[in-house]
Amino acid sequence: MAKIERMRIALRTLEVLAALSVTCAAAFAQPSTPVARLPLDRETEVGGIEVACTGIGQTRNDPKWLDYSVRVEFSNARSEYLSDAEVTVSDARGRPILAAACDGPWILMKLPKAGYRIEARLLDVPAAPRSASFKAPARGQMRLVLQFKDVDSDAAPPAN
Repeated sequence: MAKIERMRIALRTLEVLAALSVTCAAAFAQPSTPVARLPLDRETEVGGIEVACTGIGQTRNDPKWLDYSVRVEFSNARSEYLSDAEVTVSDARGRPILAAACDGPWILMKLPKAGYRIEARLLDVPAAPRSASFKAPARGQMRLVLQFKDVDSDAAPPAN
């Protein structure tokens, strides 16, 4: 009888520990930022940040894109543009401020002068994610190229 009682106590202890671990995980989990699918070649706003997705064809030469403080480009090892990427931008404290997906090879953002971190992944091509820290300028536009060196030119069709 003592053996059965010890097994019940052990089982109850395991149940309590499992419930506690689920509660702790939920308490410490950061809220996820919903990913916005950006329309191609149109200005839009996500979470109070003006953004655009472009870089294909003649529309990439539109002078309005120069008004954005940050231009993020996606390329492969041969510096050929890649499209269809998802990015998460975090502020200097690590809080996500923007999550967006773009069908083009450029994501443009009007960010205030400050330090940020970006993480990007390609959506339709197996490749390791890329990340970088950067500072948005007070004036002008900074260009940040995230190069997916593990993507060769045959693995994904380059963006035109």
